[in-house]
Amino acid sequence: MQTAESLVKESIELISLPDVYIRLRSVINSPNSSMSDVAQIIVHDPAITARLLKLVNSSFFGLRTKVDTMTHAINLLGTQQVHDLVLATVVVDSFSGFTNDSFNIYDFWFNGVYCAVTARLLAYHCGDIDTERPFIAGLLHGIGHLVTFQKMPEESKKAIELSTQKNIDLYLAEREVLGFDYAQVGAELMREWQLPKSLQDITQFHIEPVKAPDYRLETAIIHIASVITENALAEKTISPETLAVNPVCWQLTGLSIEDMPALKQEVDQQASMVMNMLFKNKKSA
Repeated sequence: MQTAESLVKESIELISLPDVYIRLRSVINSPNSSMSDVAQIIVHDPAITARLLKLVNSSFFGLRTKVDTMTHAINLLGTQQVHDLVLATVVVDSFSGFTNDSFNIYDFWFNGVYCAVTARLLAYHCGDIDTERPFIAGLLHGIGHLVTFQKMPEESKKAIELSTQKNIDLYLAEREVLGFDYAQVGAELMREWQLPKSLQDITQFHIEPVKAPDYRLETAIIHIASVITENALAEKTISPETLAVNPVCWQLTGLSIEDMPALKQEVDQQASMVMNMLFKNKKSA
């Protein structure tokens, strides 16, 4: 019987991360490496370098000084934040050519970017939490869908239809049709990619945050962000009736639904800008 783990292992050759990221991670993890070593890995890929500098110099970061080099960027942002930005860029690139009759890759990544920007702002409003890890977690929260739609396109389409027919969450429909859900697949993919356990757990449990064994605050943030994203892209107004957030997540974050309309306005202003910088292909017709 197919499982999330076996599906990912069958797919890993199609969805491996590029060498530039593997080398970057190796250098960052080395106790003998310097910021200059990290910068040298990145600048060997001019396309990634240009997009990162464009993003770092944008209003999204709001830095007071112009950043002209990767060494300067690393000095200002730190290696972990630059690592996450490179990861975001290479993952988007790796899947940018994906095509499927039932799946629009631009819309998928806009969903991810919208969730990422929302998560970053939610983390900021929570206080005392790194705002950049929620960004990459939000961006990649639905990455499992790309595997299921590549390897099991007909079953994935049936899950969407079942979700609509029964008016249930997609992950529940996927469990009925596939035997597992996109969040489990995403977490398995991250394990294969050797991404941090925090990202694995947040991805797996954001759909059912009360089951998260660790990183509960971050998982709650991604849960709220994903619900807001689904709501916003369906062009629904934010209200207790339309925003189906697990109440535990409001308690964990200290936020409330009354905070969300103003936050959504900020997200709307930033999401398209970030999308244009990360996604190098124009929107499909």
